[in-house]
Amino acid sequence: MNAALWLTLAFSSDASAACTLCHLEIAAAFARTGMGRSISLAPVRDTAAFHHRGSNRHYRISGSLMRRHQIDAQGVEVNVVEKRIGFAIGSGNHAVTYVHRSSEGRLVQLPVSKYALDGWAMSPGYDRAAHLDFRREVGEACLFCHSAGRQPAPIDCARCHGDGAAHAAKPSRGNIVNPKRLPPQRALDVCLQCHLETASRGFPDSLRLPGRAAFCFRPGEALADYKAFFDRADGAGRFELNHAGYRLLQSRCFTQSPPGARTCTTCHDPHTAQVRKQSCAGCHSTPHSREPSNCAGCHLPKRRTEDAIHVHMTDHRISRRPVFNEPTREDHTFAPVDLTPFFFPAPAALLELARLRHLADLGRATPPDHRRWLALEPQSPTAMTALAVALLRAGEQNEAVAFLQRALLAEPRNLSALNALAVHHAAHGRYAPALDLLQRARTANPDHPLTWINLGVTFEAQGRRAEAEAAYRQAIRHQPDSSEARRRLQALRQPQ
Repeated sequence: MNAALWLTLAFSSDASAACTLCHLEIAAAFARTGMGRSISLAPVRDTAAFHHRGSNRHYRISGSLMRRHQIDAQGVEVNVVEKRIGFAIGSGNHAVTYVHRSSEGRLVQLPVSKYALDGWAMSPGYDRAAHLDFRREVGEACLFCHSAGRQPAPIDCARCHGDGAAHAAKPSRGNIVNPKRLPPQRALDVCLQCHLETASRGFPDSLRLPGRAAFCFRPGEALADYKAFFDRADGAGRFELNHAGYRLLQSRCFTQSPPGARTCTTCHDPHTAQVRKQSCAGCHSTPHSREPSNCAGCHLPKRRTEDAIHVHMTDHRISRRPVFNEPTREDHTFAPVDLTPFFFPAPAALLELARLRHLADLGRATPPDHRRWLALEPQSPTAMTALAVALLRAGEQNEAVAFLQRALLAEPRNLSALNALAVHHAAHGRYAPALDLLQRARTANPDHPLTWINLGVTFEAQGRRAEAEAAYRQAIRHQPDSSEARRRLQALRQPQ
């Protein structure tokens, strides 16, 4: 339910004077909050230039375009890529990140963002030498917390109040969700659907329950029936961009209060984004200073986040004497850790699945591990492809090919399956089907350097050197730091 619908409700013939005033105020206030400005579809009018020393790439933002280039030894611009900015994510209170929408409808996070703290800098997850540049896709799981639906649009009233169509037709308390009237845990779940993330990298922080799609959660239902959350079993503390809920649920103010006594709205007004000044006074009757409204300044300090160091966020793990070290660079370490359910109980099968996916991400999963993964997700093209790749490495080629074919039947544009099957065919001299698969992969994702490298190798195996060189150059264009493409291009240039 968006702001326009609130206005419809305000002037409905069934609306009382109190309803009219309330809905008008909410429509105006919500549009000013971070949620109301979660996405901007308006044309971008920024102009900026930024040089990232870590990857030695230059970026230029000019209106709706973001351009990247490098400078060669002769001072000439090379490796030029230009992408159109489709829309912007973020309210601007902390940052604005830009997204490109490809002709195939894929959403890609662009590498440079605008920060309230540091100005122009690399986007979250990009501040390192070997970053993903123009290749980091924005999936539904990421989009969920920024968009009202699968098609990008600002988050509206429905995210907290549910579908308002029946309420618009005939306003009553019985056909709209008011979190204030929900049991405390259900009211907290409304906030945590977006504001609970245990980790942005390193391990699977959450998994949806079987049969649950990304945008199917409805206010008033139990969040534990939608998603299971996981954390490091060793309890190692971290502070990340979306850690407000994660840190709050670990704070003594939450854990030692009576059940339901402390939720997000104890301190925050969701309609105005204002902090309730006296929220601490309920438990702390004797303030430590003459200005009780200043509790957050000492006990909820603003800190740079480990996964996005250009952002200052409030640390919601309320501490008597906070002690912390500011990070100086983003940490993208993938280390093996054991996982445990966080806050909500998790089905044993989902916990095992999270652990198996973590092993796969680390490159430590064996074919038996992948078989257990597929047994838990028998319809998953990702699980089929991962098992097939493991089987190819183990020399079990016939079974691997069968799984790759199954994956492509389920998801014809699966880039990993297309490339893996193409490489298998090319390795056995079957160049025609290999090229057909690689052309399909290039159509599905024309920017992915792996497909161009595999095309180059296949052309080269056929003696088609000019086409191989063009393919390697395309790989370098899309990923300038691709050592594999550069090595193969250099070898191709050597006299025969």
